[in-house]
Amino acid sequence: MIREFWTENYLSIRDRQCLNFEATGDSRYWIGAEVTDGMSLNKVGVIFGPNASGKSNMLKALNNVFRLLFISSDNRNKPVCSEAPFALTADKPTRMYVSFYADNVRYDYTIVYTIDHIVREELLYYPKKSKSLFYERDYVGADSQCRIKFGTSVGIKGRTLDTLMENTLNNHSVLSTYGKVALSDDALKLANLYNWIRTHVHGIADNEPELPQLLKEVEKDPRKKRFFLEMLKKADFNITGFSVVSNSDSDKVEFVNSSNDGVFSLSETTQSSGTIKYLQDLRYLYDAISGEHIYMLDELGEDLHYDLLFYYLQVFIANSGKSQLFFTSQEVTLLSEDLFNDNRQTIWFVEKSAETASSEYTRADKLGLHKNNSLYNAYRIGKFGAKPVLGSPFINLD
Repeated sequence: MIREFWTENYLSIRDRQCLNFEATGDSRYWIGAEVTDGMSLNKVGVIFGPNASGKSNMLKALNNVFRLLFISSDNRNKPVCSEAPFALTADKPTRMYVSFYADNVRYDYTIVYTIDHIVREELLYYPKKSKSLFYERDYVGADSQCRIKFGTSVGIKGRTLDTLMENTLNNHSVLSTYGKVALSDDALKLANLYNWIRTHVHGIADNEPELPQLLKEVEKDPRKKRFFLEMLKKADFNITGFSVVSNSDSDKVEFVNSSNDGVFSLSETTQSSGTIKYLQDLRYLYDAISGEHIYMLDELGEDLHYDLLFYYLQVFIANSGKSQLFFTSQEVTLLSEDLFNDNRQTIWFVEKSAETASSEYTRADKLGLHKNNSLYNAYRIGKFGAKPVLGSPFINLD
């Protein structure tokens, strides 16, 4: 689970912008999960704001910091795995920090990089609840190996360190090197963290399968299929079953529909985009409540009826353990729900600064609104900004 994240000089974000997910007050018992004694983290984070304000860019940045930890390269001339820096400060490095828990151990990762090389990275961890160095790395020069140092508690031996130094290029992280070389058993802690990120962190539209492929996987798992059918029943789509029909050219999905007049089959092409998207979103929901996963979803529920979106979120919060769901939304009616109005530390508003054209993010509980006042009403009347200022609907074309 993610505890805190910040970034600066990334896409539309110029100055440091921070997301903190520590749960306090009564949120700990409903919308949070305890990761260690005395530390609970919110399971949900939602970003609201007008179009082109930078909602998606914060999710991209959050995803990017884990991609930097995970994705390596064999080509020293490739750029660092990142989106572009803020346009007006493109000559300066991008900085990121993420604090997260993996297998009940806290990790704090900081990275500084330019488009063509990593300047510095530092990974700290808390194996016995006390801070220790996992590794640190510094840039030496374009034609030189970077300088790498591991903490003694990690147990990396000389030969393994030599292998890592020889194979860690200037354009990717030390941890990601594990994915392209064979290391000895003394690299177990490195392997465990690398594999945890690969298994548990899912970015925007990562590995989105086509519907036939998705439902083929569902059919192989009776428990998962029961979940899908139950959620389809709850959604009132009149779908009581599905099957994947394979032929030499392609796979096609057939849905079993029921009505008062009987049972009949319909092809995938007859289903609405909302139904298809809902089925794809159920994959995230099932994994999140049956395991421990972090999902970052852009515009969650944009094709769904509002009640179905809110029910989806209720199911996630009520049934998940140590999973987290971070998403952007234009569905501001969510702010009127007690689930979010009473847990304002899960909500962020973003708008572009008039002075810098940079995205600025503010958590809802930091806006000074009394707890008895409606977050939804205050947002609708423009008290927090983070909404388009449209003016008169009359247009002068002359």
